[in-house]
Amino acid sequence: MKVRLAVAAAVVAASLSTFTVANAAPTTMHSPVHAMFAKSKTVNLALRNDSGSPLELKVGDKVMSLDAGKTVALKLPEGTRIVVNAAAPKHPAGELIAEASTDLDDTTVAIK
Repeated sequence: MKVRLAVAAAVVAASLSTFTVANAAPTTMHSPVHAMFAKSKTVNLALRNDSGSPLELKVGDKVMSLDAGKTVALKLPEGTRIVVNAAAPKHPAGELIAEASTDLDDTTVAIK
C-alpha cells in the first residue's frame, strides 16, 4: 500500500511540473507575413552617354551597349549595379557607374 501511495505522489508531482512547463511554452509562432510576400522595389532610371564614345555596360547580369549621345530607359530591381564592361577612353573596365536605389528613381544618370 505504501508503494502505491509513493508512486501516486510521484505521478502527481511530475504532472504538476509538466503543467507549468507546458503553460510557459508559447502556443503560437508569430512571423511577419509581409516578409514572405514582399516584392523588391523597382527603380525607373535613364542612362545618357555624354562621354563622346560608345560604352559597353554591364547592367546586373546583362551586357548592353550605349552609343554616344543616346539615352536608354531602364527598370531595375533595387541594388542592381551598372558597371563599365569594356574599357573606353574616359572609363576603365570595371568602373561602377551607379547602383540602382530609390534615390535614383525617375532620374537620368549622365555618363561623362
